[in-house]
Amino acid sequence: MTTNEDYQEYAEIALQNFANRDAEKRFWLVESVGNKQVERVLDVGCGAGYDLLQFIERKNAIGFGIDIAEKVGEVGKEFFESTNFADKVNFVCSRGEEIPFADESFDVVLCMVALPYMNNKKTIAEISRVLSPNGMFLLKIHAPRFYFKMLRERFKAGNLKTLIYPLIALFLGSFYWLTGKQLEGGIFKGKEMFQTEKMIRHELHAQGLKIKDYLPSNNKETPAYLIVKR
Repeated sequence: MTTNEDYQEYAEIALQNFANRDAEKRFWLVESVGNKQVERVLDVGCGAGYDLLQFIERKNAIGFGIDIAEKVGEVGKEFFESTNFADKVNFVCSRGEEIPFADESFDVVLCMVALPYMNNKKTIAEISRVLSPNGMFLLKIHAPRFYFKMLRERFKAGNLKTLIYPLIALFLGSFYWLTGKQLEGGIFKGKEMFQTEKMIRHELHAQGLKIKDYLPSNNKETPAYLIVKR
């Protein structure tokens, strides 16, 4: 979400959904890293930043969240103040393609369904740069199935205008899959695209990263991966 109004609404809904999770689902990310010591964790495309809480609470880590929304952190700060962890989290307005932190700054980097909106090559390169040598990168993406399902549901609803959104995502993902290039200018600026595991593996390999395992939330529509440096 790029407008202040959309971001505010999105962040508030995300926090409501997070509050309704049971304990097992609330801590699945931090449990994915096992006994790893985590001092600093970064959430790329953080939204409300609630995914940082589990690392702050369970690992006593310091959390950092970046998002392109100008109001990044406004909803999140209110949330963290209610948890008594406000001094353990920091929000910065920034793009995933230009992460404003030093090399090897983070033990864990999160990117939960934010990569579809970003330049994949640049963002993965930046994540690899700021990830410590023994760090872990937890990634969740939108596969083509996600948009095909959206197409079916919206077609059945009878509102043909709403088909444009998933059609653009499928077109952009297909173009990238065929050419290795992302269309980002003009009418495509800020539009999302799908990824496949093959596409992701290619970009990860180029940056010295590899998929080690699948995360518990992995499914065919929104695959999720545990990634490490090679």
